[in-house]
Amino acid sequence: MKFLMPFVLLMFSASALRGQIDEPAGALTIYTRFAHPPSQPSIGYMRTELDAIMLPFNLRFDWRSLERASGHEAVAEIVVVSFKGVCQAETPSPSEPSAHPLGSTHIADGQILPFADVDCDKIRELIASPLEHASPPERERLLGHAMARVLAHELYHFLAHTTRHASTGIAKASYSASELAGGVLRFDEAQLRAVRETTSAEGF
Repeated sequence: MKFLMPFVLLMFSASALRGQIDEPAGALTIYTRFAHPPSQPSIGYMRTELDAIMLPFNLRFDWRSLERASGHEAVAEIVVVSFKGVCQAETPSPSEPSAHPLGSTHIADGQILPFADVDCDKIRELIASPLEHASPPERERLLGHAMARVLAHELYHFLAHTTRHASTGIAKASYSASELAGGVLRFDEAQLRAVRETTSAEGF
């Protein structure tokens, strides 16, 4: 995975979207922005898989569209996620290999910002073979699960306040096609501990 110094921050800063309200512990608002209209079945699978991956942290996700945000919403903790490319399982994979990472987390002055990118074109490129051999409904699930795992990886960096990667689990620096789209991919114990320690210290 890659880290980016944002040249231009997204349309709302974290401080502009934060509110001063009491919210249940473990509540995280995810503002999303899609470069192209996504496949709704794949988005549904993505949310379900992300819930399963993040279950050990007892996190509740509140999904909102960045385009529909007014900047006056009252939320406690936020992450803004931009989905690049085409997040549709039926769209043919790119013919030319992409040099872009599957996902990226924005940093500035060494600080991890609550802004992340997920590249659906790169994801579809990596899992092209599984998608090609799957039925249409199964393609939706494969893409959704792959998107969730990339997003969970970026959320790990934000929640654990770390740029480090691991050799196993969600925090790996890179994935194979089978790891990204098939089987079960979860956090290992060290990654779970890192997130719990950080979020507990902050009262999250």
